[in-house]
Amino acid sequence: MMYDMFPGRRDFMDFSRRLFDVMFDPSFGNAAGFNTDIRETDNEYILEADLPGMAKENIHLEYHDNVLSIAAQQEEGKDETDEEGNYLRRERTSRSFRRQFLLRDVDEHNIAASFENGVLTVHLPKKEPQAPTSRRIDIQ
Repeated sequence: MMYDMFPGRRDFMDFSRRLFDVMFDPSFGNAAGFNTDIRETDNEYILEADLPGMAKENIHLEYHDNVLSIAAQQEEGKDETDEEGNYLRRERTSRSFRRQFLLRDVDEHNIAASFENGVLTVHLPKKEPQAPTSRRIDIQ
């Protein structure tokens, strides 16, 4: 066969095929790892983030200096081992995600979050915007 004439070509073709499969995987190119929508109403911002397969205990939210941070860590897959503990198949991966969103004038004491069916929903009530302040600076 033609592959036999070029040592290593079969390995290269297998590598190329795997690379092609990865590039067209739906999660490739989504460096953030999860999709998020943010809606604004008169009274609040509503953030919805898709985190399928995630456990609520592995999701961490923080609002600090007008920035909402969402961090999550996930382990997935399964292991099949023989009696000696050697892997016959290993597809377990560990992933961590982190995203940040700038949301100004949020009443941080009344933020509420829920997680249901793989969707994180965060309600961020608005507070009255602070008027920008300025002061004259004398040059010495």
